Amino acid sequence: MPFYHKLGNIPPKRHTIHKSPEGNFYYEQLFGTVGFDGMSSLLYHLHRPTMVKEILRSYSVAPEISREEHESLESQRLPNQA
Repeated sequence: MPFYHKLGNIPPKRHTIHKSPEGNFYYEQLFGTVGFDGMSSLLYHLHRPTMVKEILRSYSVAPEISREEHESLESQRLPNQA
């Protein structure tokens, strides 16, 4: 059975539009440490939690070891057992 702990101004139902007294939207974020399983917190933000603040230098995310370098493994010489 889930338990709830509420702090601040939150909407009566989850996953619905929620506005501040000034009429601005609150942005919802589901935060947990085990994906969508386990305990989590539903957080409301004044600004989008995914908003980009700055873009720093770019760098390559390509793998350093390519598949072509490992094509000659002994396991590829095993006979087909079909």
